[in-house]
Formats: sequence, C-alpha cells, structure tokens
Amino acid sequence: MRAPETYYFDHAEGALNPSPPYCSGEAGFVWINEADEISFDCRFEISSNSLHALHCHGEVNLLNELDLIAGPIGGGREAALAPGSAEEASRIFYAADRMTYGARHDLRVVEWKGVEYRIVVENREYQRTLSKLQFLATTASRQGHGIRLWL
Repeated sequence: MRAPETYYFDHAEGALNPSPPYCSGEAGFVWINEADEISFDCRFEISSNSLHALHCHGEVNLLNELDLIAGPIGGGREAALAPGSAEEASRIFYAADRMTYGARHDLRVVEWKGVEYRIVVENREYQRTLSKLQFLATTASRQGHGIRLWL
C-alpha cells in the first residue's frame, strides 16, 4: 500500500475563497427577541487558515459541548451558541490562544481519494482571528447575545 500524495494549502491563492476540501467561515452575533425570534449578523470572515486550526486543535469540539441554539458547529453549516454559553466560548478562545502562541502547526485537514490535504497554519493570522473571536464572545456575554459561527 502506498502512502497518500500530500497537498498543502496555498495561502496566497486560497485566502477567503478556497477550493474544497478547504473552506472558510464567518462569525457574528445572535439576537433573540421577546417572541423568541432569532436574527444574526456577520461581524467578520474566518480564513481557511484559522478555520482549519480551530477544527484540528479541538476548539470546535469544545464549542459543540456548550449550549447550542442551532448546530452542531462545523461541517460548513451555520450554527449558534446560546447567550448563556458566550462566556465559556470566550474561555475556549483564550485557551486556544495560549496553547498555540508562537508555534508552527502542520495540520492534516482530510484524506480524500488518495490525497492527504494539509495546512501549515500561518500563526500570526490565526492569533488575530482568535483575538476577534475573544472580543466577539466577551461582548456577546456582556450584552446577552448568542454567537453565530459558520465553520
């Protein structure tokens, strides 16, 4: 049995419009009114670099353990954390920041049809995304909003 061919994500070409199996995402607030109607927005886009780092480092799994009002998180679907989960989401993003700061990460995204797809995480960009996610989650917690994630 031969080893799979390896393909690495091209950061220069795939930024926010990557070719499958790589993907990008979004994050924003969720509002729930008195009639339990939900509305949401998009505050920022999440690059392939950051999205796959969140998956491969396990943050998406941790977020899925929280109270979801739509989901699960991941798989290219829209999902939302309940307002009461925003503070814990913030803790998850802060922990990810501490765990990954200054390191180089060569991560396996998927193996498909004999090709192993990988990404070398551009850590500076990932740290900026984690900072945005921390701010979003902290603000959502203080203001009683949920968090929308499309990962």
